[in-house]
Amino acid sequence: MTVGRVRRAIAGPLQRWGLVLAIAIVWEAASRLGLADPLLLPPASEVLARGWALLLEGRLVAHLVASAWRVLVGFVLAAMVAVPMGVALGLYRRLDAYTATLLGLLRPLSPPAWIPLAILWFGLGDAPAVFIIFVGTFSALLVNISSGTRALEPDLVRAALTLGATRWQTIVHVIVPSLLPMLMAQVRVGLGLAWMCVIAAEMVAVRRGVGFFMIEARNLFRTRDVIVGMVAVGLVGLATDRLLLAVEGRLFRWRGEHGASRYYAEALVASGEEGV
Repeated sequence: MTVGRVRRAIAGPLQRWGLVLAIAIVWEAASRLGLADPLLLPPASEVLARGWALLLEGRLVAHLVASAWRVLVGFVLAAMVAVPMGVALGLYRRLDAYTATLLGLLRPLSPPAWIPLAILWFGLGDAPAVFIIFVGTFSALLVNISSGTRALEPDLVRAALTLGATRWQTIVHVIVPSLLPMLMAQVRVGLGLAWMCVIAAEMVAVRRGVGFFMIEARNLFRTRDVIVGMVAVGLVGLATDRLLLAVEGRLFRWRGEHGASRYYAEALVASGEEGV
């Protein structure tokens, strides 16, 4: 292997993980040198060792699996409702006008605001957590999908109708395929929002999950475990996003170098405006 190849092999991971590594080194030094209280901010090496121990014990995996299941169910339910409804709102301006006031009233309510009602309605367990994930992801999906539908090239729709396609055929064969890159971007954004929601819901409504693990650790003043939970969620989210990005790149290679990244960036901006 030539020197150039070695440099390129090192440069890639260093570029991706260099900043993370630098923060970990500063964190470790601050805790070891007494610049930060080790009880409140344990050294990074201790957090890493604790996380590895919990991983080997299987406790962390069990909590992650419970959270991931709730995220999957809540997000799939939200997508099943938001996608067809968003397409309908984008296609029919009158329907959009009828629902605008109601959606405008509900949209500013952050998912944690629904937790008391979710517990009253569904009790404790998976149901309230799934409901919070549904509420937290539905609004962002609906707004972005309806906006994406309205932004479609009208000439495509008119051409299909002119050539004899029915309205349903136009939706299935023209509108939905045109929306696929944006829908893929919404999956990435929505899953991130779902993980935010599940942590909040699990802190009060369930007896298993990463959120429960973190709040229990806080009550017992196990700062290392709290940070382990945060890092675990971050790593799962990163791995999921990279997997979806790879799938997106293969599915939409015809869109060029950036794939559907433009749609993802627009969706992130819109979701930031919506809030969680």
